[in-house]
Amino acid sequence: MSFAAFNLITSTAFANSGNAQVAVASWLKVDSDVTEAWDAREIAPDRVRFVMADDVESADNSSSRAADKKVLFIFPKKSSAYNTALSTSLKVFADRGLFPEVEVALMKKDTAKRLEVIAAAEASKVDLIFATGSSSAKFAYKNYLGGKIPVVTICAKDPVMLGQMPDYDSGSGSNMAFTSLNVPVGLQGKYLKELKPGLKNVAVLFANENKSAIKTQYEPLVKWGEENGIQVLGVGVSQKEAAVELSKMVPEAVAQMRSSDPSLEESIFWVTGSTSVFREIATINAHSSTVPVLSVVPDVVQPGNDTAVMSIGVGFDSNAQLAAIYGVNVLTGKANVSDLPVGLVEPPDIAISFLKSRDIGMKVPFFFVERASTIYGNAGEIARSKGKNVVVSLN
Repeated sequence: MSFAAFNLITSTAFANSGNAQVAVASWLKVDSDVTEAWDAREIAPDRVRFVMADDVESADNSSSRAADKKVLFIFPKKSSAYNTALSTSLKVFADRGLFPEVEVALMKKDTAKRLEVIAAAEASKVDLIFATGSSSAKFAYKNYLGGKIPVVTICAKDPVMLGQMPDYDSGSGSNMAFTSLNVPVGLQGKYLKELKPGLKNVAVLFANENKSAIKTQYEPLVKWGEENGIQVLGVGVSQKEAAVELSKMVPEAVAQMRSSDPSLEESIFWVTGSTSVFREIATINAHSSTVPVLSVVPDVVQPGNDTAVMSIGVGFDSNAQLAAIYGVNVLTGKANVSDLPVGLVEPPDIAISFLKSRDIGMKVPFFFVERASTIYGNAGEIARSKGKNVVVSLN
């Protein structure tokens, strides 16, 4: 199954029309419009429950569907990405007139406590678990594969590259269905070659401690580079010293690129999903010369100068929408969790900063412009958001 393609622009939206977030617990926020359809209550320091708001009624009077169902999201930590995943899922449920009782449990990386929570979920007859984040997905795979409750992974990295699934087309044959935050390396490579047909060098930036990013976003590119005659450089830094180390290692990578590409026109930097790395985008830009800085994380393309020139990846909301649809189909009996193939977002989310492309003299092929869901214009202002042209208010 693939997420529907983003189409060329057919409508408009207003700038700054994105959702604000509201706190429902010290560790959890949701988009403000979620509260139009759901009531939230903190039932324990580490647990929040969502139920259908009293005044909600769907157009087809189906708002009571799935009211007898129970859904559990397992969060391994406080995370803005997980907030996005939850908010998107709740909106997908509401849009389809499905209002199960949804609980979110904050579970630290304590195996015994996690097993207790799952045992309690079985006892209370939970119908579906969303394993949120790569660590939750890994835990479920190692400790609950074959369990009684269906599990869908959300906001988690590629299960094929992590050895959790043999391929993208098969179901697990068990109680788990997987989705992926990654773009398969073959498809990713095609996009990079479309951007730079004569590509010679890719320098991949990652945190040494982020093993899942190394496994799913660096090592596959190394293999792809070997198969395509492209030099892939690894730029690994420590999380705690990322800024200092990047300021030294990025110029070193530029110098290494110049040996095979003196003009730097056939080289790129590739920023992985390591938070400690992509939050240093200003540091990376300051030392990258004219080499384009791209990222797998759509949010690294942002207003102003502190931005990647382009992202080719999967947004947290896009992955969550796909995972939520998997969940809907499982809850309504339209699909068996064991049969669902790995959920991939295709085509990937593309974001572009024309301010940055102008600064470094990089031409953006129309191929990317027509497929981009997010575009920032020549002055760094938002010009397209969520696939829609933006009307900028003059006030």
